[in-house]
Amino acid sequence: LASFILAASATADDNVTGDLDVWDDIFASRDYHILVDAQANGLIWTEGPVLVTNNNGDGDEMLYFSDVIAAKTYFLDVDKAIRDRTKDKANNSDATTSNILDTYLHVIKERSGDAPQKDDSWRAEPGGNGLAVLSKTPRKLVMCQHGAQRVVILDVDSGTTHALASEYKGKKFNGPNDIVLRSEKNGELFAYFTDPVYAWLEKDRFEDLPYLDERVKSHGPGLCGVYRVKLTEDAHSQTNVKNEVELIASDMMRPNGIKFIDDDHLIVSECCQGSHLENCKSGTSRWRIFEQQDQESTSSSSWAHSKIIENTVSADAAEGGCADGFALYEYVNREERRKHVLIGSCVGVMCIVDLESGEVVSRMWTTREQGGCKISNVAVGKEYAFLTGSC
Repeated sequence: LASFILAASATADDNVTGDLDVWDDIFASRDYHILVDAQANGLIWTEGPVLVTNNNGDGDEMLYFSDVIAAKTYFLDVDKAIRDRTKDKANNSDATTSNILDTYLHVIKERSGDAPQKDDSWRAEPGGNGLAVLSKTPRKLVMCQHGAQRVVILDVDSGTTHALASEYKGKKFNGPNDIVLRSEKNGELFAYFTDPVYAWLEKDRFEDLPYLDERVKSHGPGLCGVYRVKLTEDAHSQTNVKNEVELIASDMMRPNGIKFIDDDHLIVSECCQGSHLENCKSGTSRWRIFEQQDQESTSSSSWAHSKIIENTVSADAAEGGCADGFALYEYVNREERRKHVLIGSCVGVMCIVDLESGEVVSRMWTTREQGGCKISNVAVGKEYAFLTGSC
C-alpha cells in the first residue's frame, strides 16, 4: 500500500517505529503524502472515509468523507486525484496545494449534521461523521450525524436525509460517530454504530473534559453505547421508519471506530484522552472484540466481550491522538504467511495491530513533526490507505 492523507507533509523514516518488516511488508514506503490540501479546500477535521466504485461504467472510485467541524459531506474522485498527483510529481510541481473544489472534490451536503440553528453558537462538531454504503443502492449512504444526534439515509444526488434511528428507549443519542453495515445469516441487514460523547463538544471547551459525561447523563441516553438497528426495505427506499434499536455494549467510556473482523467477531476502538477517566486515560490505545452469541444465549445482548487489545505509552510520548477509526487489511508477509491486521488511528498517530497476537506491532508518529498531523480514520482500497484527520 501507498499512503495518502487529505492534508499532510512528508514524514521521516525514523518516525516509523516497531517492527519495520511488518510495515515494509504492507506499505510501499515510510512516507505519507498530500492528496487534498486542507487549507486550500476549506477542510478542518475530516472523518468517515469510505470507498465506492462509480456507477458511471468507467470503474473509477469515489472516496466519500465528512468534515464534522465544517459540517459538510464530500466525495472525491480518487482516480483523477491520484492521476493528477502522479503527473504533477513527474513534472516537479505540486497541484495538491490548489483548490480542487468542483473539479474532482465535490460537496454532497452542506450542514451535513442537520444541526438545529440554535446550536450553532456552542456546538463544536455539528456535522455528519461515519459513513457506510448501501450495496443495493450505492448512491445512498448511511450516515452518523452529530448535529441531529441520529443515524440517517443520505441521498448522494439530492443531499436529502431521512431518519433511520434517533433514540434508545425514548432518549436521544449523544451523536452517533462511526458505522458499519452487515447482512446477518438470515439475510437481514443491520447498521452497527457507536455513540460516544463528542457531539457534546463545545467551541469554548473543545477537549475531553468531565462536562461531556455530564451532558450524556442530562441530555443524552445516560451512556456511551454501541448499538445496532435493522434496515428494512423501506429504509432502502428512503421512507421514514422507526426501527427497534438494540444495545450491544454499554460499558465502554469512549466507543469510536467499528468494523467486522469476520461473521462472528465485531471490533470497536475506544478513544481515550484526557486524565479524568480512571480506565481511559490519554496514552492508551484500546480495541475491544465482541463475539456473537448463539440464539440460546440468555444475555440481553446478541454480542459479548471476547478480547481486549490494549497498548499504552507514557503521557510524555503520547503527543496526541487516540484509537479512533480504522480499516482491516489482509496481506501475505515475507514468510508467506497470511496475516490479518488493523490499520488505524491511535496514540502517535497511526498503528498497525496484529489481530492474531493482539499487539501493536508498528507505529507512524505523525504528531512528532512541527504542527504534526492527527489521524481520525483510515480507508483501504485501490492499493492505497486513505487517511483523514487534520494537520
